[in-house]
Amino acid sequence: MTVASVDRSWDRIDAWLAEHAPRTYESLRPPATAEAVRALGDELGLEPPADLVRSLLRHDGVTRESAGAFLIPSGDLLLGVDRLLETGRMHKELWGEEGSQEIPDEDYWHPEFLMFTRRVTADGLVLDCRRGPRFGAVGLFFNSGGTTFRYWASLAVLLHELADSLESGSPLACGKADEYVPIAWDGELIWEPLPVPRPALRSLLELGASATAPAPPDIDDDRVRPVKEEGWAGEYGEFCLSFVRGVDEREVLSRFGALTDADGPRTRPRTREQAYEDSRRWTSGFLPVVRAGRCGDWAFGIEQGHWEGSRSEVMRRLSRGTQAVSIFFSGHFTEMSWYEDGELVTVYDTRRSYRMPGEGDPFSLLPGLPPHSRHASRRLADGRVLLGRGVAPGKADATTGPRDICRKVCRVVADHFGIDLPPESLKGPLTSATLLPVLPAPQVRRLRPTGLEDRMAAVPEPRLRTALAAQMTALATETGLDAYPEVADVLNRLHREQELSDGDTGDESPLGIRLRTVLADTAACRHHPVDENRERLVSYEEYRAWEDRAAAATALLGLLRLPPRDAAADILIRRQDPYCRAEFATQLKADRG
Repeated sequence: MTVASVDRSWDRIDAWLAEHAPRTYESLRPPATAEAVRALGDELGLEPPADLVRSLLRHDGVTRESAGAFLIPSGDLLLGVDRLLETGRMHKELWGEEGSQEIPDEDYWHPEFLMFTRRVTADGLVLDCRRGPRFGAVGLFFNSGGTTFRYWASLAVLLHELADSLESGSPLACGKADEYVPIAWDGELIWEPLPVPRPALRSLLELGASATAPAPPDIDDDRVRPVKEEGWAGEYGEFCLSFVRGVDEREVLSRFGALTDADGPRTRPRTREQAYEDSRRWTSGFLPVVRAGRCGDWAFGIEQGHWEGSRSEVMRRLSRGTQAVSIFFSGHFTEMSWYEDGELVTVYDTRRSYRMPGEGDPFSLLPGLPPHSRHASRRLADGRVLLGRGVAPGKADATTGPRDICRKVCRVVADHFGIDLPPESLKGPLTSATLLPVLPAPQVRRLRPTGLEDRMAAVPEPRLRTALAAQMTALATETGLDAYPEVADVLNRLHREQELSDGDTGDESPLGIRLRTVLADTAACRHHPVDENRERLVSYEEYRAWEDRAAAATALLGLLRLPPRDAAADILIRRQDPYCRAEFATQLKADRG
């Protein structure tokens, strides 16, 4: 390949942006001065390659604050002289001759590397400024792994490939396995990943169910090391203890989302150790296990290694027609939640001293709760949140340590609600069940401003829902979610604009069970389980495909449970067709008439 000069490539890039993406073109800064570029090398003590010098003399980086700023497909923003100096000084302070950190090895970083792009993380593209055969080569720096030089021999090569991609619409890998295509949309350049072939997915839950013997548990001793002490936290390194008034053990397990058969929840006795080990086996799908019992008018469920009882979706189910309170202790922080008849009453959380919308004041409702430490996050007068560490580290027997605070919260809960649960009641075998976690509450996302919000605002809600149903159907096809008959049936009914009830879409409906299973299978993949030969049971490609399918499942959940304008973003950002924006805009326009 004949590589064009830096100036020629910038001519082509500028011309394409000016015609197709003028807002992105405006984000390119004017040229740097020759004096500023010379000073850059002098201050950092290295020789900038000629390609970088020519590039800076065309554009002194990119304006960060600009909407639709010019990025290369890896998400990198080209730095100007000021930020090159800022980043170079930082790296000298870290890894220079008198730096604060030792360089692991020369493949990780070298003092004569110059990072010339940045992402929102500490990663970016670097130039090798060492004299030698690789002088001027472009490498990728990842903070977690170091620098790799195997993609571009020079910045001129990178800019040449960028120009070719813009002019032809051809994909560009840009140092990643994924390829990206340039999309001109509403005056901006957007790099969209090309969909890659996905493998046929295997279900870990099904593989585990067909296994001839349970796999050894995958134990994380550091997280759950038992601590001998008095009270409910005794022998638990971490736990989640939930109470529900006026129900029995089977009912509380059912509300937690236990796996069921024709007779109700599948239960069996388990000790604390047995329950934890079962929840850490790949043959059990790493599904949570809850042990349940009774104390007076209250039923309780206790977990170790999982904390389903701290989820708002679970607490709403537990408190249906009654009241429920849960205490979650992570080993570092304590969170207490109180719900009545499906509604939040209050939350006490040692990690934050402010209240979220809908939360009552925990200190007035439950007098005696420990005050928040000075390490807890707090909200400033202007609405910003100042992050903290929650609770200062302390020994297990320290009077102000995390475990002591947890014990105080347990005493307050016991006194206020009249719960008489002797600690020894949590020892020994208890009725237990494996959970298929209930569906999460759909999250409201917002699209980055690219004109789609305005288009959606211009159409009536029913027509918007029809267009979103079409997009959701396409997303389900892209991710294989539509292979499940329960999903295909609901999508078909959405297209027909039929009314759907909670019986059609709730947690216990056929669709709900299917979506819960998809999410549980995806969560199991995140453990990266191995077989008896230490071979991975799920490949990286399968793992990514499961993540995509789970994202599609939550997007469908949002379409079913949220107003369409709130559900739109989660569907559209998951689409794998890079040209879906134009398709959606056409659907909205057609729906008007």
